[in-house]
Order: sequence, then C-alpha cells, then structure tokens
Amino acid sequence: MKIRLIKLIMFTTAVLAFILPNILRASMVEPREICAKNLKGSHIILDGKLSEAVWSQAEKSGNFTQRNPNDGRTATLKTEFSILYDDNYLYAGIRAWDDEPEKITGILTRRDEYTSSDWLYVSIDSYNDNRTAFEFGLNAAGVKHDLRRYNDDNADEDWDAVWDGQVNIDDKGWTAEFRIPLRELRFVSVDNMEWGLMVYREIPRFENELSVWNHWSRKENGFVSNYGRLTGLVNIKSENPIYVSPYFLSSSNISDTKVNSLHTNNYDFLNSIGGDIRYSFSNGLTVDATFNPDFGQVEADPAEFNLTQFESYFSEKRPFFIEGSNIFEFNGFSSNSSLFYSRRIGRAPVGSYSGDPSAVYSERPNRTTILSAAKLTGRTNNGVSIGVLSTVTDEEQAIEFLPGDSTNTYNIEPRASYSVGRVQKDFRDGGTTLGVIATSTFRDLNGSDLESVMHDKAYSGGIDFSHEFFDRNYNFRTAVSFSEVQGSKEAILRTQTGSGHFFQRPDATHLNLDEEAVSLGGYSGIASLAKTSGSWRYSLGVSAISPGFEVNDLGYNRRADDIDQWLWVSYRDTEPGKTIREYQLNINQWTGLNFAGELAGRGGNVNGNMRFNNNYSAFGGIGINLPGLNYDHLRGGNAIATSSGANMWYGFNSDDRKDFGFGYFGFVFVNADDVFSSSFSPNITYRPRKNIQISLNPEYQYFDDTWAWATSFYDNEGIRRYVFSDLFMETFSLTMRLDVTLRTNLSIQFYASPFMTAGHYSTFREVDQNLEVDFDKRFSEYSESEIHENIDSDDGRIVSYEIDRDSDGINDHIFGNPDFNYKQMNTNMVIRWEYNPGSSVYLVWSTGKSDYEQTGTFNFSADSKRLLKTTGDNVFLLKFSYLLAM
Repeated sequence: MKIRLIKLIMFTTAVLAFILPNILRASMVEPREICAKNLKGSHIILDGKLSEAVWSQAEKSGNFTQRNPNDGRTATLKTEFSILYDDNYLYAGIRAWDDEPEKITGILTRRDEYTSSDWLYVSIDSYNDNRTAFEFGLNAAGVKHDLRRYNDDNADEDWDAVWDGQVNIDDKGWTAEFRIPLRELRFVSVDNMEWGLMVYREIPRFENELSVWNHWSRKENGFVSNYGRLTGLVNIKSENPIYVSPYFLSSSNISDTKVNSLHTNNYDFLNSIGGDIRYSFSNGLTVDATFNPDFGQVEADPAEFNLTQFESYFSEKRPFFIEGSNIFEFNGFSSNSSLFYSRRIGRAPVGSYSGDPSAVYSERPNRTTILSAAKLTGRTNNGVSIGVLSTVTDEEQAIEFLPGDSTNTYNIEPRASYSVGRVQKDFRDGGTTLGVIATSTFRDLNGSDLESVMHDKAYSGGIDFSHEFFDRNYNFRTAVSFSEVQGSKEAILRTQTGSGHFFQRPDATHLNLDEEAVSLGGYSGIASLAKTSGSWRYSLGVSAISPGFEVNDLGYNRRADDIDQWLWVSYRDTEPGKTIREYQLNINQWTGLNFAGELAGRGGNVNGNMRFNNNYSAFGGIGINLPGLNYDHLRGGNAIATSSGANMWYGFNSDDRKDFGFGYFGFVFVNADDVFSSSFSPNITYRPRKNIQISLNPEYQYFDDTWAWATSFYDNEGIRRYVFSDLFMETFSLTMRLDVTLRTNLSIQFYASPFMTAGHYSTFREVDQNLEVDFDKRFSEYSESEIHENIDSDDGRIVSYEIDRDSDGINDHIFGNPDFNYKQMNTNMVIRWEYNPGSSVYLVWSTGKSDYEQTGTFNFSADSKRLLKTTGDNVFLLKFSYLLAM
C-alpha cells in the first residue's frame, strides 16, 4: 500500500510539473549597471560626509524604485550612490536626500540589532553566482548590520565581517560611507571583474518604504538573482587573510549550596584561555578553528517542563556554530528534522550513576568540554558550496566526595569526535542545485558502562536536488538520506525500543524487534513541487521516514515510521488599498500514515495575515484534525485511537515604528475527548529614549486534559496495563529584556525569564478498547475500590496511589503521586565593548535557580515568592579577546 501511495504522488508531481495552467514567461529586463572608480592614490577619510573630491568625480546612480508599499512606483525621496575601490577596500558612498532631516530616525542599538530606523544597505554578489551576497547596512545612528545571503532568497543574519562605516546628517538629508575590506568578500581574481550589486533604502515614516536600485516585482521570487551589475573592477586581487583571536577568561561561581564540610567556601574560581583562527583561501573558502571555546556570554535556553516522551529542541546560540550554518542545512525528510543538529556537540553529559549514600557532595559538569573544532566553508568560483566541520569533545566525569579524602568517579560522557561534510553544486546560474551530505560520530566507550546506553559509531548521509523552471517561477525538489548506528546489543535494543521507534509495539507486524542486533539502519526521502512566484502560490509534496531511521547522535528527529503528504495553497495581494496595505490567505491539508499503511491522522487549516496602512498587523487561523491513530501515546504499546479536534489562533501587533508597541497572541484547542487548552501571550515594547529599549513578553497557558499519561504496569497475567488520568495544568512564563546602548560599540543587555508550572492529576482510568474512537469505550475509569490514595500524615499530601484492579485487597501496582509544581528562573546581564573591530570585552553576570514540589497547586503569588527565595548559582565572568589580522 505504501509503495503504491508513493508512486501515485510521485507520478502526480511529475505530471503537474508539465501541465500546470497559466504558465507565463516573465519579461526579461536588462539589469542596471554602475562602474566603480579606482582611487589611484586618493585617500578617503571615513567620516560619513562624502567631502573628498573623488566622490564628486565618481559615477553616480540613482532613480530608485519602491518595492514597498507601492511596488513599482518611483521612490518618495531621491537616493544616489557611487562606488570606489583601491587595492584593499571597496568604498560605497550614498546620499539619502530628505526635505525634512529632523524627521530622520536613527535608533541606537548594539551591532546587528534591526530597528525601525532609516537604513541604507549595500549588497555585493562577489561570487557573481546570482545566489550568494555579502550585505552591509548602516542606520542613521551609525549602527552596523551585516548579513550573508544564500540560496538566492535566504539570509544568514549571524554572519559577521570586520568592516567599518560612518554616517552624517545634514540639511539635505543624510549620507553614509562604507569601507569594506576586499578580504571580507569572496571572489576569484580575474583581469576585469563584474559583480552583482544591490543598494536599497528603508524609510519607516513613509509606511515603511523600501526602495531599491535594480527593481523587481514583489510577485517575482528570488533576491540575489535580481541584482544589478558592478563593473570597472580592474586588477584587484583576492587576499588570503589570517585572523587570530585569542581570549582570556576569568569566572567565579557563587552559591550557598557549595558550602559543606569538605568545601567551606561558597565560590569556585575558574581561569581559562582559548582562541579562534580564521584563514581565507583565494578560491573563496574559509577555515575557522576554535580551541577550548567558551560561550559564557550566551544567554540560557528558555525554561520548560517536558511531559512528553520526546526530546526537546533548542535553537543554536553559540557564535562558532551559528555563523555559516546555512551551508550545512539538509531538509531531506521533514521540516522539523535535520541530519546535523549542532547542539549535540558540547551537550550536557547523558550518563547516570547510582551514587554513594555517604557522599558529602558531588560535582557534575553541566556541559561537555569542546577541546577543538574546525570548519571549512565557502563557495568556489565555479558554483560549488563546501562545508566541512569536525570537533572533538572531552571525556566527562562526575565526582563524589566522601568523608575523609576519598572520592568516587563515574564516567558520564565519553571522548567523542563529530564530523559533517556538505557539498552543493549550482547549475544554470543557480537555477538547479545538486548536493550531498555525510555525518559521522565516533565515541571512545572503552568497555565502560556507557556501552549499554550509547552508540559507539553513527553515520548518516544524503543527496538532494532542486530545480527551478519556467523562468524560475516553479520549483521541484527531492532528497533521499540514510542512517546507520552501531553499538552493543543493549544500546541498539535501547534505540529500537526508544520513543523514536517503539519496535516492541505488539500490534506492529511491520516492525521487527531484534534483541541480538548490533546495528540499525534506515532511510528517508522527500519530494515536492511548488509555484514560488505570483499572487497564487502552492506546494504539493510527500515525505517518508523508515522505521529504522536514526540520526539523533548528530542530527535531530523525533519519530520514524512516518509518511506524510501535504498540500499548501496561498494567495497574496501586495497592492495597497484604502485600509489594508497587503494580505495573504493560506489553505493547508495533510495526511499522515505509517509504513503499514495505518492512518495516523488527517487535517487542515485556513489561516491568513494582513498589514494595515497604519502599520498595524493581524493574523489568525482555524484548523481541524480528523480521527486517526497514535503510535506513541502508549509508549511501546498498541496504537490508540484519537478523536477529532479543532484549534484556533489569532493575534495582532501594533506599529513598530512607535516608541510604545504592543501585541497579542492567543491559542485555543478543543477535541471530542473534552480536552481543552488555551493560552494567551501579550507583548509590550517601550523605548523611553532612542538608545534604551524595554520589552516584556508574559505568557499564560491553561490545559485541561482527560487522558494524560500516568503510568503502566503488568498485571498478574503478564498483560501490560496503561493508566491515564485527568490533568489540570497551569503555566506562567515571562521574558524580560532591557537593552541600553551607550555607543554603537558599547552596550548593556539584561535578560530575565521566570517560569512556573503546576499540574494536578485526578480520576485515573485504564485503556480498555484502544481502537475505539468513543472515549468511554476506549477507557475504563477506576472505581473507588480499585484505586487508593496513600496520604502523608504530616502534611496531608497524597504520596502515592495503589491500584487493585479486581478489588481483592491485593495491590496490582503502586506509583508515586505525579503531581508537580516546578519553578525556574534564568537571568543574564552582559556588558559588551567592541574596543576595536573584531576585538571585544565581555563582563557577564548570570544566575539560575529552580525549585520542585510534589504538589499540583498553582499559586502565582506564593510560587513567585518561593522562587525568589530559592538559592541559585551566580556566575561572574570577564572575557577579553583581541583580533590580530595578518
């Protein structure tokens, strides 16, 4: 059945690619050109004033055209620019005319913080491949913003270059002067260079006007492929720069919990040194290496309390792994999964140990030490993108300190190496791409106890293909990938029976649990056809993940044994009306199966968003899910029926150009099993001055479940029983930020995130007829004689429950009270001074505290007070780095 389904969808996709109606070829328009002028010994003083004579002698270009709000109209204000160069730098000088210079907006923030300001951008396609560009921006306050564009219309905001720029406001408007080192651009030297170029301007007070030098319609797709041309670059040479950035770090961890009979101080000191090295080859590739890296200035992950059987996903925040990460992207099987998930590197140790009851205290590292990491990234002149990353992490141990001088040591993480390689080749000026990826993980388990829980080897790889056709208005993409993990019989059995696979399911005849296996392999694939331009757009596709597919040693995937089909249709209107500036409506439909052809679920939604002429925006949607089967809820047991449900989300945001902004997001879910959930999250932003911003984002969630997982057990006949219950859960979280920018290179950032959640379980029931959609048939509720509460005589709390299924006075199972009340708060304050381009000083204070009680009562006032009184860990850190350019 599954093979027929895949063949049908693939055939339909191929047919649609050739018979789609209304296929119109776009008119070809010659791109604009500007010729750069060689300075020939002239000198530029970087002050933003464009006062040197050579600026007036250089070729000027202007006549910008709007893309927003009135696509195709002449820009409201005049903009002109010129390009200069010498042996080391490319200079861009832009005059932004303005009849009301007092209304020019420049919000002062730290580097790379985008705000609703007047901006000028220069974007350079030095590869001349129509897909990649290096972009540099300045706002009217002199704040720098750089990014790297890739795959034509994607952007890597975390790319940072060493460059400089200045601005100046006068009675004619404002001017910006860019000095971009040629060593920061990637190109292969030829006698007469020609690059892609785009210059654009943003003016927030004119309905967020965006005007560009070389115009293309918002109904057309792409970005870099629509650039103009920069000519006149003669005899410039690509450099092979070496950047060395050593760092020194000193930190202190302070907490009263550190005090005991063997450790009389409430603090620990740590000093560390490390460094980064960057070298750029003449062929466009760059090597980055880091030794003993420290990321203490990175803020903590948001708090959560995970009740599911699946692993949580957290986004990457560490600079070394963020920059250039787009080149490693491979979405070959699911939009929420990847063969490479960099958070695996340097993760928290996963090993456990029983411990010695006589231990006075113990020390357990909260992350794995990264000894070294190196990556090779870039793009050659013939359209080959390359990314190779290799890291080595250290062995980690937990140490118990016993009375006297003795200790116990436990291995909780082995020494390991992680590698990933990615290559993509472009054809037809980027209209067609073919790529491959491979990853590997090796762990030195050395016969330790970790052999039973971890793989010693893991591999994955894949091939992806993308093809744009009919003037790049349509796209077909496909990918296949594979995986294999190797290890002990215990480790492989653990993987087979884990939450991503559940091979032990009694009703899954298509799954084969092999207790003697020392390896596990699988595959996945995806294919889709999409229309990517015009008012009407759509995407049709299918993806499949085989039961044995396992990539979580270096990648991320929640579940295997999955086949998904989807259809997305969208209509967008970007022509401003009397009230609405633009809007978009979307229709989604999906179907899910497993590899036995069993229907997991079907559903769809209708959603949309709009922006009004006053710059307010609103969005919302309604979705439905039809009855199906869930293969995970019984955690290795049979599939269980799910009922129909519906959800709704909605919200709005105010004008972000104002000093005071606000917004709201709401969500509601309900299904036929009387499950109800809702949440609301307002957000407030206030800017009392142009260099200070305060933001608050509280969120409250209400969840009333009728079949939350409680426990499972085997009865006297060896039959596994599954126990669920009602769960009433409340959660409150708040994200607070304060940003103070004293100068463009000196800033103070404060972040605090309290989190509180509590859940109460009641009315326990057992799974009866698991395939019945009717709730009362699917579950059988325990009577008072079948379940008993054990009460603590001191505080009256329920300690545990005893299940006596046949009421014969003999307990079949006892389990602890699953009620919970969990609180956590993370705070972080960072003072950052970039005293030289690329050289920085960080002064950091961070604290973390948490508290857990076995009570299901949520009380905001009492929980807040208890959290604030909880003892936490305070870390003070001073980090100094210096950039050496060679």
